[in-house]
Amino acid sequence: MQSIIFGFLGVIAFAGLFADNTYAISITERAGDNFRTAANNQEFTLNKDNVNPIRFGLLRTYDFNAKVETQPLVVENGAGTDDLVIITTMKNEVIGINARTNATVYNVKLGPEASSQDMDIWKHTPTWGISGTPIIDRATNTLFVAAWLLKNQGNNNFRDYKIFSLNPANGVQKASPVRVFGQSQEGNGCWFNDSGAVFRQNNQDRQYVYPKLRAGLALTANNGLVLAFAANDEKSLGGRKNPHGFVVAYDTRGLREQPGFSREPAIFCPTSFNAWGAGIWHAGGSPVTEGDMIYVATSNGTSNNGDIDLAESMIKLRFVPSNSGARPLLQKIDFYKAFLDERTSGSGCLWQDNNTEVSCGRAPVNRAGADWDFGSAGPMMVPGSSLLLQGTKDGIVYSLDKFNLGKNDRFNQLMSKPPLVSSYFGGDVAQNWDRAQRLNRSLPCPARNNSDFGWFMPCGDPENNRQHHIHALALAQRDQGGGIVYIWGENSNLKTYNFSTMSGVFPTFRAEGDDLASSNLPSPGGMPGGLLMVSGRPSRTSGFSHAIDFDTAILWAVYAKYGDSNKDFAEGQLVAYDATTILPGNKLKRLYRTGDDAAGGLGKMSRMIPPVVANGRVYVMIYRVGDNNNCTAPDNQLKVCSQLKVYGLK
Repeated sequence: MQSIIFGFLGVIAFAGLFADNTYAISITERAGDNFRTAANNQEFTLNKDNVNPIRFGLLRTYDFNAKVETQPLVVENGAGTDDLVIITTMKNEVIGINARTNATVYNVKLGPEASSQDMDIWKHTPTWGISGTPIIDRATNTLFVAAWLLKNQGNNNFRDYKIFSLNPANGVQKASPVRVFGQSQEGNGCWFNDSGAVFRQNNQDRQYVYPKLRAGLALTANNGLVLAFAANDEKSLGGRKNPHGFVVAYDTRGLREQPGFSREPAIFCPTSFNAWGAGIWHAGGSPVTEGDMIYVATSNGTSNNGDIDLAESMIKLRFVPSNSGARPLLQKIDFYKAFLDERTSGSGCLWQDNNTEVSCGRAPVNRAGADWDFGSAGPMMVPGSSLLLQGTKDGIVYSLDKFNLGKNDRFNQLMSKPPLVSSYFGGDVAQNWDRAQRLNRSLPCPARNNSDFGWFMPCGDPENNRQHHIHALALAQRDQGGGIVYIWGENSNLKTYNFSTMSGVFPTFRAEGDDLASSNLPSPGGMPGGLLMVSGRPSRTSGFSHAIDFDTAILWAVYAKYGDSNKDFAEGQLVAYDATTILPGNKLKRLYRTGDDAAGGLGKMSRMIPPVVANGRVYVMIYRVGDNNNCTAPDNQLKVCSQLKVYGLK
């Protein structure tokens, strides 16, 4: 039989690793594809009839002796005739597991992990190692992994990020690792891992803290491996040690030591040398890539200097590969600044009589760049269209034109596109313009009573009087004309919207689920809401390769039932909804939920890892907290390890 090959899914059967199987696929990157639609339209086993508490449930578990913060990858027939599940850990382990037998196929340690006392503000991540979801380059059968390593065993004062090129079938290195190091190329003076950034403490030289890799890895169509780093502001460092976000890209041919190609990185820093922030974390989601273009969404920081400081922005970059051995390049092509932090409300707004409109400053002058996080979710591109969607801490989804992000004319540019999707209001979404002008009703307030965190409390009357941050999107595409967008932000229910790619066509509210995230917490509530994936068969009515059969589509989510999975640990649930059927009262039909079956619930949900659905199985990561069984941590640190739960037909 012939393998089904769909390039957009990033789940291709590639030579030498996958056997022919018409109905099997591989999940080789975060959110399943380079557009980050979180959709698998090649699921032929699980359907709306058999996903129920009687026929569907927990099959097996696999314990890890470290915390896992990355999404599982699934390689079709990667373990003989069985699927191979690849997991990476915060102890720099790459582990291959037989999806059917639960046997360990391999366990490779890439190097000594760091103790993370200066990387973990909440003190529940004992070690720091592999924290960004790896990616498999199907063209060369190469698993690329970025690991944070100690430079010298036993000395936690000096650390490096390194890129490893592995064989996904056995974890064997295909080339020597490459150290992530260098100066940004756009002339702003930022250094990644500046060798001179050392300070003296307790008679010891120590390296200043450097950016965190939290976003997943991505690949461009012209041999670019893309990494996006968050600014690490756990400590106030000042001077040239200001925390900066970075985009770093390598030519994969150089990483594989192919002659004539540079092993140096292209480096882009979205803020100036003396500015700060603009970290890229995407709630663990990868950058969007299309051809040689890269799209990243930055978070809080400096955004008051024209086209130089690009915090709270969508940035479009072009990857220029290595040529004749020269270093590759990242070119800034376009950007969209979401918040005019250099403006103040009132007379500084675009509309003189409106002091709450979307383009006004989001914080007092002395707090410009406060924690609004335009990049709180990863961007998602609608395949076959010019639309780029971005979920934010506003509780709305911005709809942008990938061909014209607007630069400094951002609000007028946004208005020419389908309007904002408001994820926390049902009913007539055509009212979005009015809602966008009154965002103080669903946004945190400025500082109150000189409290350090008072500004983070909701204003007005947002739904449930709690935060509305968005950390994940998913798309069930009907055809090139549009489909259904799924959003499950913090402290709310799953919401679904009819979404059109046609200019000027407004989104419409469709239906919502009954389950409420972080239902037991008072204002401002808890993180992260729901993490999503859609599964189903290919469309029977559309020839568009990305389209899904709505009669078979299921929306899968892991959500925080009780508690906060950011500052603490939240009791989680895995839930499956009929993705398309609308019940009376604009409700979605729930098919399955842990806690309603004999297994008794999911456990402590992993903070930012969505469920992965492939070939009749659903893979879910959870935390094991304080568990002495096969779980170790440095002295005097909380023991936090992870467990993989595999669900399927009983």
